[in-house]
Amino acid sequence: MSQLFVDNIKGRTGGAIGAPSGAVVTGIVTATGLDINGTADISGNVSIGGTLTYEDVTNIDSLGIVTARTGVRVNAGGLVVTAGVSTLAADLSIADKIVHTGDTNTAIRFPAADTFSVETAGSEALRVDSSGRLLKSGQATLTSTSLNHPIQVTASSESNAIAIIGKAADDIGELSYYEADKSTKLGEIQYRQDHANIRHRVGDIRFATGGVTERLRITSTGTAIFKNGLVEKYENAGTTLGAQTANPLSDGNVILFTGNESGNKTINFTGVHATLSNGETVSFTAIITPNNSGVINAVQVDGQAITIKWSGGSVPTAGSSGQDIYTFQILKTGTGTSDYTVFGAATNYA
Repeated sequence: MSQLFVDNIKGRTGGAIGAPSGAVVTGIVTATGLDINGTADISGNVSIGGTLTYEDVTNIDSLGIVTARTGVRVNAGGLVVTAGVSTLAADLSIADKIVHTGDTNTAIRFPAADTFSVETAGSEALRVDSSGRLLKSGQATLTSTSLNHPIQVTASSESNAIAIIGKAADDIGELSYYEADKSTKLGEIQYRQDHANIRHRVGDIRFATGGVTERLRITSTGTAIFKNGLVEKYENAGTTLGAQTANPLSDGNVILFTGNESGNKTINFTGVHATLSNGETVSFTAIITPNNSGVINAVQVDGQAITIKWSGGSVPTAGSSGQDIYTFQILKTGTGTSDYTVFGAATNYA
């Protein structure tokens, strides 16, 4: 006889019950251990109070929803969901990555602690690291189907202002800064396309503050137009040129020396050679107290001595009192460290 049909099978001592291959159970089996060597066909529910261990199982096929109440752990083999919905009542623990079925070079990975990444075409495209930074490999592109203001950047607090990037019109790209409720525009930067020269897609950039009042415009040819005057900073050296011969471009183009100068002085303008290109120019103004003695008679550009072409043809003489104001126009005429032409002039203001 190859099969045994009973309503219930219960171990006399509560031990394990061995079932032969092809066992069919239609009722209830109660045992502290059940060892099935072959196939078990169970038509009712299976309730397991302990641990259910699968050995050498390659697939679990479910017709309905798979629900895990305390989590699902996936080791290096990976988790594949081909269709339908997998419902997890708790955590899903992934050892390394989730791979797209049929497109194995697209995945979500966990490459380091507190970090996850997205791979496309076999390479990392996006990463969020442990400090919360969003890192993009290659060109970063944000796209929206909305024409006006498709991208909005704001802080978590509603009291903070927001920045909006988008298109104000077909020919105007805009970066705007608003109050939190968008009721007031605080400022904007606009790129306006020049339809008269649309073939080359040129245009100008406009900067506005105080709402939408334009303050600065940079044209397509590079001309800067200031709409409300130009303010330039100067450096108050608080000493003499003799004590501060090197004067960087970054500190300002106008330098005021307050101490009494004596004898011939050299002024060295630094940070110029790395900033200027061939065909560009910069001007400096140096104000000294000559005390009937102090004279600027030599100019250096980043330590390189440059011959000065003086107004009037010769080095100025020191003023007897007041301040001498020297102006220097520096033209870069090549790429070498000495490829400069310098024009100088001095006027005494008593």
